[in-house]
Amino acid sequence: MNSKFTLLTSFILVVCLSWQTAAHAQKFVNPLPIPYLMPGTNFNIDITSTNHNFDPNGFVDSVDLNVPIPTYCYNEVGNTGMTYLGPTLIFEKGKDMTFNIANKLDTMVNTTVHWHGLNIPAEEDGGPHQVINHNMTWSPSFPVIDPVQTVWYHSHLMNQTTDQVIRGMAGMIYVQDPTNDPLYTKLPRDYGVNDLPIIIQEKGFNFDTLSDGTIKAKSLIAGEKPGNGVYTLVNGVVGPVMRVPGQFVRLRILNGSPRKMFHIGISDELVNPTNFATIYMIATGGGYTDEVKFVNTQIMSIGDRREFVVDFGAYNNGDTVYMSNLYKSLPSDARYGNTPGNAIMAFVVDNSIQPTNPSTIIPIALDGNYGLAPGPVFKTRNKKLYGHPTGNGQGGVWTIDSIPMNMAVINDTVLVNTKERWVIDNTTSHAHPFHIHKVQFQVTKYEGTLGFPDGNGGITDQTGVWEWPNLPEELLGYKDVQLIRKNSIMTFEARFDSFPSPFDMQNLNTQGFMYHCHILTHEDTSMMHQFVSG
Repeated sequence: MNSKFTLLTSFILVVCLSWQTAAHAQKFVNPLPIPYLMPGTNFNIDITSTNHNFDPNGFVDSVDLNVPIPTYCYNEVGNTGMTYLGPTLIFEKGKDMTFNIANKLDTMVNTTVHWHGLNIPAEEDGGPHQVINHNMTWSPSFPVIDPVQTVWYHSHLMNQTTDQVIRGMAGMIYVQDPTNDPLYTKLPRDYGVNDLPIIIQEKGFNFDTLSDGTIKAKSLIAGEKPGNGVYTLVNGVVGPVMRVPGQFVRLRILNGSPRKMFHIGISDELVNPTNFATIYMIATGGGYTDEVKFVNTQIMSIGDRREFVVDFGAYNNGDTVYMSNLYKSLPSDARYGNTPGNAIMAFVVDNSIQPTNPSTIIPIALDGNYGLAPGPVFKTRNKKLYGHPTGNGQGGVWTIDSIPMNMAVINDTVLVNTKERWVIDNTTSHAHPFHIHKVQFQVTKYEGTLGFPDGNGGITDQTGVWEWPNLPEELLGYKDVQLIRKNSIMTFEARFDSFPSPFDMQNLNTQGFMYHCHILTHEDTSMMHQFVSG
């Protein structure tokens, strides 16, 4: 009995220390890493195993995270600059991209590289079918036909997506069109200075207790059911700080977590902030919004990207401004574990930083052509999200239409160059971020519960029916991910243009585009289906 009590006490101590680590008085000390750029049209990339220090300057003081941890990463061939995540790829609209992507992981691990958010051929999509076996090279090629937007790339290996993204397989992509985009010269565009990639993730660590009592991190908590990651990272470090010019700065924010939403705002108050800067939302995952949206706080759903411009000229030189962590106000159905800490990262205003291409005025009108995608609706599809981790009649898995994912089954066939209407009914008691490959969709109707930021760091839920064009800002814009709250129904329209992939029983292993919940633990436990565009 005493032995069992001692083990239980030790376990509780470690858990409590881990929780205190994330919740301690925050002093942001780790400079924000900025992934290096890879421009061009021919990309030679290695996927490797390495080690990464998530806390090089000791932000966490109750345990030791200032140690090398085994990770995965992407790098340009010959470059070892990334030890976690990958470089930022620059794709130019209208250009043809070619790749040689080598799987050089030091264990017998297969993987894929999915181009999340792009309209490309199915065989180049990088979903579960396009496996890159260990010590093999994948060489996709495709034209960039998408508009200007911020997308990303990540592993999408069947039943192992959660594990591999946690270990570091993710990176950002900027789709640009310098020649034809009238906003290119008007918005902040100096990468790493006034145009910042911000990849937010959650992490958990395994620890060893040394003979001197030190609790030292030894590995990431990965696998397919990682539990609550109490540490919040940006670009691969905890406690990040970035020095920014005292003017307009563009934040391209990606929630690259496996299972957590984040509620964020910009404030000069660290603890219990109620005073938030008005920030300018200029883009959703599929590109520019019709006009600037003036917001105070936003919920960032998993897999989603949003672009914001922050006026740091409103602060004094030397001021510290925080990206607030407002997890306490997240609706309970959208909260997949608590995220301690008052802020996610800090910015220090430094007027000595002078961008080469400063922006002095942010245009209010952005996409003057924004409207519903043209053409009649050719077909309507109805999908239901089912399941609960305790079973609830679904065999212990999350599903779409009560049908588990089967790589050999094509669930839908879409006629290419047509517009469809999809009705997604979330029958569960949890919020799910619905994601579809190939297309950017537009929400046309939402029935159920939505959360509205109250301007003071809180979220006020409202239940109702919202229809195009009278939609709240949360639902506007082109999207490939949208959070659907519990017991709510979202209807969207999308054009499935370009790149037909005719049904071929002999070639099923290259055809499918996925649609799924982007909570990676749900995706890996069967809340995913596939379609072909023929």
